[in-house]
Amino acid sequence: MNPAPLGHPHPPLAESASERLLSRFSWGALRRHLGQRLLRRRRGRLSWLALGALALIPLVYVLLRTADARRDIVYGEEFDTALAFVVRLKEGMPPAEFLRELVAVKDEHRTATGRLVYAASYWLTGTINFAIIDWIAIGSILATCGLLLFEAGSALRRVRLAVLLSLLLFQLEHYENYLWPGTSLENFQVLLFASAALQAVARGRVLLGAVFGVLASFTLAHGLMVWPVGAALLWRSSHRRRLPAWVATAAVTCGAFFHGFAFSSGQAFPDPSWEGALRFCDYWLSLLGAVPALGHEALEPFFGAAFLGAFGFAVARGAVRRDPFLTALAAYAAAAAAMLAFGRAELSGGEVISRYFVLSALAWALVLFLLVERHSHPRRPLQFLVSLLPGLIAFNVVANREFLDETEAWIEARDRAATRFKQHGEDGRGPFTLHPDPQHATQLLQRAEALGVYRLGPICRRLPFPARAEVSTRLAYFVDELTVNARSVFIRGWAALPGLPSERGQIHLVLRSATGAVHLFTTVGTTRPDVAKATGQPGWEQSGFRFARRRDRLPVGEYQIGLLTTGGGRPEYLLTAHRVRLVGDGEALLATGK
Repeated sequence: MNPAPLGHPHPPLAESASERLLSRFSWGALRRHLGQRLLRRRRGRLSWLALGALALIPLVYVLLRTADARRDIVYGEEFDTALAFVVRLKEGMPPAEFLRELVAVKDEHRTATGRLVYAASYWLTGTINFAIIDWIAIGSILATCGLLLFEAGSALRRVRLAVLLSLLLFQLEHYENYLWPGTSLENFQVLLFASAALQAVARGRVLLGAVFGVLASFTLAHGLMVWPVGAALLWRSSHRRRLPAWVATAAVTCGAFFHGFAFSSGQAFPDPSWEGALRFCDYWLSLLGAVPALGHEALEPFFGAAFLGAFGFAVARGAVRRDPFLTALAAYAAAAAAMLAFGRAELSGGEVISRYFVLSALAWALVLFLLVERHSHPRRPLQFLVSLLPGLIAFNVVANREFLDETEAWIEARDRAATRFKQHGEDGRGPFTLHPDPQHATQLLQRAEALGVYRLGPICRRLPFPARAEVSTRLAYFVDELTVNARSVFIRGWAALPGLPSERGQIHLVLRSATGAVHLFTTVGTTRPDVAKATGQPGWEQSGFRFARRRDRLPVGEYQIGLLTTGGGRPEYLLTAHRVRLVGDGEALLATGK
């Protein structure tokens, strides 16, 4: 065997795949490549966390801003829908009468599920608490959001949907629903039941969907629209063979709903004419466009038309195939708004009241989600949503600012009526009332208290005196009214710190005895534009306060009245020359105020 000639080495061995990779990348380049991938993953996770936090902020803000309304105070429609019902339960109601009362027609609705909540409260506790009813209502809208997020699928889709739902649903355009369980319970429940019905149908669980469909129908009248939407969803799904059962259940439910149905005397519907059709269409579009219009009635129909256009575009681009449940729920919101428009177009004067805004908000959140899903790039899944965030955040902030006055005015009107009732034991003893018929409200409250099923809850709560509170040398105040009787103590006035703006909830009442015992209570904040004008302090418009509390919830003895404020960053208080004697019939000792 001859050796290889000089200058001609043996041929190299074949390279492995790893050697080829190492020949292409140096170790430094490989480390940089892996570091960039890790950095992108961390940025993605941080983006998800940031969007998740963003979704929580509107919810927390709304709950805190409306916290003052979450008191055990019966108000408005609740006298007849809830309190009177519980009183009749206590007095004795045969089963047949209970069933008739449960499904009775009121203002073209059968609110059986709401009355079941009131009945359950009575059966479980022997009373009814409207603060708890309010939390049940809020729990219903939160459960609806939870159901939608669960059905959205992947974590990425859930984050995108959560942001849209939060920014549109949790803002003060919906103040009536967040302040008043008399409207929010059914308006939030019907969305929960309709969502659950359509979600069950989309998954092929038609029997379960039918159960929720019945509940939606007997919550509010527009819950009936779940049946045609559910039928369309079944028709396009692989469960089409179950459509006859769904239609049969719908027929029975609608028959039961309209059996013995009677319209209220003041009800009116659009005329069967072009003018009537135009009024109906205008109000329907206004309902759909109410939320983005931010209270501008002239813009509402245009935003409603924009919603229909965007929804039609999403459907044409495959939304039904990609998200059948969410598309069906958006269609339900539009159909429910149409049914509301048919019943309210002639009575509303074109105004969309706050309790109906939730349909518009849900519809817009869903159609925006369908569009975001259609146009999001797989490699940049958050880019399209992030491009919308400045506008959505600005909308949420503006909505809260625009409707803050309405929110505060609603709370103040109810609380002023409640404090006067605490003072006198009668409704209608001031410019604001708990019910349009004060005599009816007074009689019903007296019956409920005598039966032990309800007593108007405390408005001013007892708190521990803060240990770090200091004596104030700058607190300005005036007591306008001070009364004590065998029933209650009532105090009305204002207090503020010079140079600092006043806010609701800052003023507290102090009662100090001769032995040094100190009791601290919250007060009800009121607006005082007269104080702001007279003092030249525009920030003092919220400086008013009212205190009202039953004598049996106050300590016995003679007490010096003081005021404590938290407006200066640190609690500070001032003892006045006013006194109250809480012995026997009681006595108010009003001195000259500052």
